[in-house]
Amino acid sequence: MTGHRSSPRQGSQRCIPQPRAVTPAALRDLKDYVYQLYVEAGTPPVQHIASEIENDDTFRGSPSKATVHRIIGSEELLAGQEDVVSVAVLLAREAGRDASEVEIRVKSMWVAARLAQPLGTPVKDLDPFALEVHRAITVPGQESLPTLPRYVERDHDFALSEVVDRAAGGESLLVTLVGESSTGKTRACWEALRRLPEGWRVWHPYDPTRPDAALVHIAEAGPRTVIWLNEAQHYLLAPDAKAAERITAGLRTALGDRRRSPLLVLATIWPRFWDPLTVPSATGFDDRFEQQRKLLTGVGRYILVPKAFTDSDMCQARREAGGDPRLASALAGATDGEITQFLAGVPRLMTRYRCAPPGAAALIHAAMDYRRLGHGPAMPHALLAEAAEGYLTDHELGCLGDDWLDEALAYCATPCHGVPGPLTRIPRRSNDVGGTAYRLADYLEQQGRVERRLLCPGASFWEAAARHCHGNEDRATLAQAAEVRGRLRAAVGLYEVALEDGNTDVQPDLARLREGAGDIAKAKELYEAALKADRQARWELVRLREITGEVGEAEELANAAANQGDTTPLTRLARLRQESGDEESAERLMRAAAAIGEIKTFAELARSREGAGNQEGAEELAFTALTRAGSTYALSELVRMREKSGDGEGAERLVQAAVARGKVRPAVRLARMRQRAGDSESAERLLDLAAGSGSRFALTERARLRRRAGDSNGAERLLRSAVHQGSTIALTELARLREKAGDAEGALRLYRAAADKGSTDALAALALLREEAGAGEEAERMACSAADAGSTFALLELVWLREKTRDRHGAERLADTAQRAGNTGALVLLARLREEAGDKKGAEHLVLRAALAGHSLALNEFVLRREASGDCEGAERLASAGGSRVLAELAQLREVAGRTQDAERLYRLAADQGETRVLGELARLKEEAEDHEAADEFARRAAHAGDVEAFSALAQLRAGRGKFQDADRLYRAAADAGYGEALTRLAELRRRWDPDWENLLRYGLTADGDTSEPW
Repeated sequence: MTGHRSSPRQGSQRCIPQPRAVTPAALRDLKDYVYQLYVEAGTPPVQHIASEIENDDTFRGSPSKATVHRIIGSEELLAGQEDVVSVAVLLAREAGRDASEVEIRVKSMWVAARLAQPLGTPVKDLDPFALEVHRAITVPGQESLPTLPRYVERDHDFALSEVVDRAAGGESLLVTLVGESSTGKTRACWEALRRLPEGWRVWHPYDPTRPDAALVHIAEAGPRTVIWLNEAQHYLLAPDAKAAERITAGLRTALGDRRRSPLLVLATIWPRFWDPLTVPSATGFDDRFEQQRKLLTGVGRYILVPKAFTDSDMCQARREAGGDPRLASALAGATDGEITQFLAGVPRLMTRYRCAPPGAAALIHAAMDYRRLGHGPAMPHALLAEAAEGYLTDHELGCLGDDWLDEALAYCATPCHGVPGPLTRIPRRSNDVGGTAYRLADYLEQQGRVERRLLCPGASFWEAAARHCHGNEDRATLAQAAEVRGRLRAAVGLYEVALEDGNTDVQPDLARLREGAGDIAKAKELYEAALKADRQARWELVRLREITGEVGEAEELANAAANQGDTTPLTRLARLRQESGDEESAERLMRAAAAIGEIKTFAELARSREGAGNQEGAEELAFTALTRAGSTYALSELVRMREKSGDGEGAERLVQAAVARGKVRPAVRLARMRQRAGDSESAERLLDLAAGSGSRFALTERARLRRRAGDSNGAERLLRSAVHQGSTIALTELARLREKAGDAEGALRLYRAAADKGSTDALAALALLREEAGAGEEAERMACSAADAGSTFALLELVWLREKTRDRHGAERLADTAQRAGNTGALVLLARLREEAGDKKGAEHLVLRAALAGHSLALNEFVLRREASGDCEGAERLASAGGSRVLAELAQLREVAGRTQDAERLYRLAADQGETRVLGELARLKEEAEDHEAADEFARRAAHAGDVEAFSALAQLRAGRGKFQDADRLYRAAADAGYGEALTRLAELRRRWDPDWENLLRYGLTADGDTSEPW
């Protein structure tokens, strides 16, 4: 038969579940499309589908019921294309789709799925060295040892195994191992892979570059895939910030996509890269790594990998060492428990580095400087060769032979007992066009970042970078490093070459430097070129046109930006003209911005007019904002100004006008001001005005005022009115009022009603009522439910009640529950109660737990208590238990109290425990004590630890005492170390005696640290 159509299907069948864990992407697309057709067709039974196809000769396939089920609901690709196409076409017909179009599409999708290969390599086929596990040392006479040394599991391995087991159980997870170089991070990930069951694959994105590979293929990562992000900074801190953000977003999307679960992302990173990625912006602005922080610490978790083996780890290693001479050698030769570093050949690598002849040392130092200042891992031969000459003295260069470079490279490339040497040649691929490149050993890279942190490279370094960097992103990054070190000529040279190579992102930076050097025309040209891609460049061009007399052009560009939705240039130009005294033009521009919808501009103009005494003009602007945009912001500002100036009548008139237009916010704001001023009668009148316009909030606020005035009946009447209008807050307030009136039954009923409407405060209050009724267990359940929904005050009350009734165990149990719900205050409350009861030890135990849970101020409070009561020993003991930060704050307390020696001792203790920011404080203390040598040393240590501003702070102290040469030296040291403000401060210092001091700001420093000639 042909063209057969059956009657509507009879009976029912449970819907086939959609296949979730499908990979690769092409197969997932096919499965999703077929399932979509199945749903659109009304999820017909497989018997119906199989029968329809069997009875219709137009179908080339003949799938059984089981095959139909697998086509729709399994994760596999069936071998028969005809069967899949037949099922899809039948479903398309029943869904009313174009069957011929579906047939063509499904055939194409089936071929793509058939040819697709899953991303990554099966775990069983992996080579650890392909995943960048460090090669281990070799032991003479032991050639037949396994590829890797025996493994000693440590605490971080157990935490990692838990994550891997959860992934194997079906969850999508990300975990980052954070630790220094050669501490065993990658090896730990390798060992964890072996826990995964059959069917898992590992994808290591690195070709053609790590960021490129991740960007192109991350969407293809399917179920049971491990995404291997060794040295995650190459992905999440990629030179191209947009690429890094896109990679991060891709990872977040993959981990949140249930169709692709389970996925496991294994990442490793050094602490110096982890900190900027995960610490929020101190100001809240320019939060460059918000996406990365949410991925690493919100979506994912992290595990710290310590540098050294613990005593327990060492015991385990000794038990394993009998079967592996490499491990035995590490136990015998490693110092301070650094076993993994020894196995990775670090001691021998460091010996080779320390004993390197001049030519090899120059190459290594150049490579260290390129890496620490931002160049990628692959450094071209020509780059290192040219830069290295500048690291040699004339005498050293004269003593070297003509083939010194080849000898130096051979020395650096020689393996150290089986592990790579200081510089390793990177194997070239057939499509590489960049020539020979070298990679610096990880540990030496880390060593260079510490050892050479305070040094600024010489001229050959910057010149070689301009000529021989392969990527313009490397040039741009090095240009930023040059600029922050005051080497402006080198920065300009690098930015220019990067721009010539197509990196237009550097145009605003280059324009800024050109403007600083006085080349306004070139700066304008560059800002104009950057207009489309950079909003900041647009404003800078407006500013430049304005200050060079092109007033009309400046205004034209600002208006064009505003018409495109960016009013910032217009408002900034208005302020610029206001500052120059052109009030009329400033107001015209502000009006233009306001007309486009910049509400804050209305408020600024209104404030300006009000301040100038033009109340009518101010009101006109405020009501224009209200009419055009519905915003009461400008109006509320006028109300505030008039009330503060004593014009209460004028403020009320504005409020009445706003209420007449249906806006009650100004009335509520003025009521609060009057209430704070003690004028409750006027506050109530204003709230009554707002309530009359339908504000439930105003009714509730007025009820609170009535209650405070002792008018419970009036408060209840107002609250019932708000409840009648649908206010859950008022319902909770009404319940409290009935409770205080002694109506327990009425309060209970009202609290339950509010809780049913979602009020967590009502649920918490219910818990306390049940506690009073003797139903302790029910009270705890309710309090826990309220805490889960975000309200923990009932738990805190129960903690207090349990402690007062001497149920210490119950109090601690509830405090722990509150802490898990995010409120560590319960532990602090309990600590205070124990302290008041004389149990100092118990109080300290609880407050330390609160501090560990994130209540950073809790310890400070108790340390202050000890200190204020004269228990200095107790204060110090508690501060020491709390860690370096609390020690540093106690040191500050003692310094303020005049106990300088004690403060210095505590600062030193804090520094020894890792609180390096106090090194700057020690430098200051030593300077104030006129121990200049010690002050210099502490400033140097602070800068080495990352606080390069310490040099500048010490320079400022020296300048204040008239030691200008010393101050000059320290400012230059700050510039060399990368303190961006050093050049400005150095110029301000030299202004005292140098008539050409401005040249320092224009042209910067030479490579040697002198003022640069004009360029």
